[in-house]
Amino acid sequence: MEENLITEEARRFKAFRLAEGMTQEEIGEILNLTKSAIGKIEIGIRRISVDHVKLLHQKKSMSYEWFYHGKGNRIHTAKDENLIKVTTDLRNQIELMSQKLDSQDKAIKKIYRDFYNKTD
Repeated sequence: MEENLITEEARRFKAFRLAEGMTQEEIGEILNLTKSAIGKIEIGIRRISVDHVKLLHQKKSMSYEWFYHGKGNRIHTAKDENLIKVTTDLRNQIELMSQKLDSQDKAIKKIYRDFYNKTD
């Protein structure tokens, strides 16, 4: 399983470099790695570090979601950030509605108990 993850990361790392039109030396300059180290990452002998992925995200807008999971676009866009904000807002609204529903449920149960306690 671990080997497959490294292979997929290696494949996406190389695909990103090629799509950006960079040589191994050029991407190595960004990551402060040698051409040899880049070659080892691309064939899956060496795993790319989280710090290097973060550098590629910061300097070349590489998408974390694309790199780690193979989903979405290779390049991170503001649209991705907006989607995260919308999702967070929806989650907060759902939590608030759930709290309101719990509160109403308790109120209805109290009314029900009070009604039946008075008629006995």
